[in-house]
Amino acid sequence: MTGERQVRLRLGTRAVSVPAGHGREVVEYAGVTVLRIEDGHPVEHAWIPVGTCPSYADDEALIAAWHAALQWTRSPTGA
Repeated sequence: MTGERQVRLRLGTRAVSVPAGHGREVVEYAGVTVLRIEDGHPVEHAWIPVGTCPSYADDEALIAAWHAALQWTRSPTGA
């Protein structure tokens, strides 16, 4: 292992089944996956949901997750 690390941001949607009336309903919502990759293999990911009108809190959550992932790319392998 060379310890090469990358961070990727990926915009996408997730589907969640929730109780509704007398059954269940599938709700889809948008979000960003912050993916950490080491030596070409995914090692961790974080899902940050964002609404159709992202709030300041949504923005701050994404920035914090991205910042932590970027710091991880600079830390020694195994840390």
